[in-house]
Amino acid sequence: MEREEIIGIIGAMDIEIEGFAGAMTDAVRSDSFGSEVITGTRGSQRLVVVKSGIGKVNAGFAAQMLVTRFGATRIYMTGIAGALDKSLGALDLFVPDKFVQYDVIMPGESDGYMDILGGNFVLPDKSMADALANKTGAIRGTMATGERFVEAEEDKADILRRFPSVMAADMESGAVAQVCARMRVPMACVKVISDAGDSMEYGRFKLLAAEKSVSAVLSAL
Repeated sequence: MEREEIIGIIGAMDIEIEGFAGAMTDAVRSDSFGSEVITGTRGSQRLVVVKSGIGKVNAGFAAQMLVTRFGATRIYMTGIAGALDKSLGALDLFVPDKFVQYDVIMPGESDGYMDILGGNFVLPDKSMADALANKTGAIRGTMATGERFVEAEEDKADILRRFPSVMAADMESGAVAQVCARMRVPMACVKVISDAGDSMEYGRFKLLAAEKSVSAVLSAL
């Protein structure tokens, strides 16, 4: 018997998930261990959308919950991110083709090393990421994930020195990618650039960026 497809979607904040409710015909809201969950259908697709909260622990927990409690068969991470590469500007779409956790530093290992998966980078599901990029015309590159808003120029330079392929930074997607890799659940991510590590830009563009990221996932679905 073929397993029913259940599409899990993670956004860190209210503004990153609210648009999905309007795309469902029968949205139901609930609470799961402190996270808001919106379940429903869009056409023939079953969606489970979770507001994870900000940061790697919250995001990883949300991914695990989507798989073990809600039976998600694939997961999309969406929302907003900050640009580290000068070719990216506010409201650009970005689909990572690999993820690194820039704040994982252990003696005897290279920065970003994952001690169970092994290696420094984790990859999304290629077909999902390609579909997102092809549908939206998004820019591709490496996403750096860590537990801070990267604003200071010296912090940006430090990340780029250690991980030259990085183009954007966020606080969640690398954790979701790592959990999904361990659970063997396909995942991909699309983020919209809200700023270049500037809190003023972030405040100005975050709502528009979040709305655009929702539209990008819906178009790929």
